[in-house]
Amino acid sequence: MAANISAQERKAEARPDDGRPKVQETKVQEKPGPKPGRGVLKIPAVVEVDGRFWEGGGRQSFKVYLDDREVALRSFNGPESSTVFLVVFDTVVELARVDQARTVLAERLRELPSTYWVGILRSQDGLRVIQEPTGDREKLVTEIGSIQVNGKAGLLDTLQPISELATGILSKTGVRVCVLYITDSGIANYRADYLNPVINASDAGDLSRRFSDRAVQEQVSRIAQSLARYTIPISIIHLDYRPDTLNLAYQSGLERIASASGGQALLCRTVDEIVPGVETLLTRMKSTYFLGVELPAREKSSIKVRLEVTGEDGQRLDKVSHPVQVTRQKGK
Repeated sequence: MAANISAQERKAEARPDDGRPKVQETKVQEKPGPKPGRGVLKIPAVVEVDGRFWEGGGRQSFKVYLDDREVALRSFNGPESSTVFLVVFDTVVELARVDQARTVLAERLRELPSTYWVGILRSQDGLRVIQEPTGDREKLVTEIGSIQVNGKAGLLDTLQPISELATGILSKTGVRVCVLYITDSGIANYRADYLNPVINASDAGDLSRRFSDRAVQEQVSRIAQSLARYTIPISIIHLDYRPDTLNLAYQSGLERIASASGGQALLCRTVDEIVPGVETLLTRMKSTYFLGVELPAREKSSIKVRLEVTGEDGQRLDKVSHPVQVTRQKGK
């Protein structure tokens, strides 16, 4: 199932100082992945009812509107459908917090139905596959326990490659595909220097002179725009909330990126929020619907998406999360 994975063999590596077996990794080539089927758009949607994620929907529960025109459903995948979760670790700082996240993740993955396959990746210094999607729970638990806490942050840099990888799986199979990032990184952990943005000396109105978080905001905006051509829901749990100006901009950007994709970002202000945060996002991912529709005749590059959802009692359900704007891929 793994798309765009290089063919180089994995090599065994020496154990690190903490005694854990060092992860055997496969580098993901950062090039455009397989595109979805021509003319087909699969829209992820999550519905909440009375504070809980709703799993009782059927094909007849959903209506899809593209640019305010209703379109027919061509495919429907719900919580009972086969599913692939891609879990990406971006862990570079807090070993104790990462251990908590690893423990609860391993426990909850053991409880998933047999129709769920899970892949493990890391984003430090480029997107790397640790474990290709598998249903072998014990193998997953072993690989999760081997994840390292080191290197440079890579969440922002790997959002597009992971979206391309997930889109390749989505287009080749009839399964749902969701992405979960587990991160503890701050903006200072990146290789790019967001702390000292380049200032245009000839422009007295350059906002970087007055707003140090401007470079972060601009980078997030560019990423969010580039991800609009994918419909892969991205969930993010940040294990270590930071209250300074630059990290507030960074963390706000993560929330914006996740929400625009149909996913969600949770920021843990205390260690007590880590376990329920991971559990909430996994439950949310399990409750995600994928609605397949045909794209309208090519008129413009950006498409507005609107959903109407009806419950079992015929009442309209208003708390629905989904991408509201999709950019048409080239050739679609």
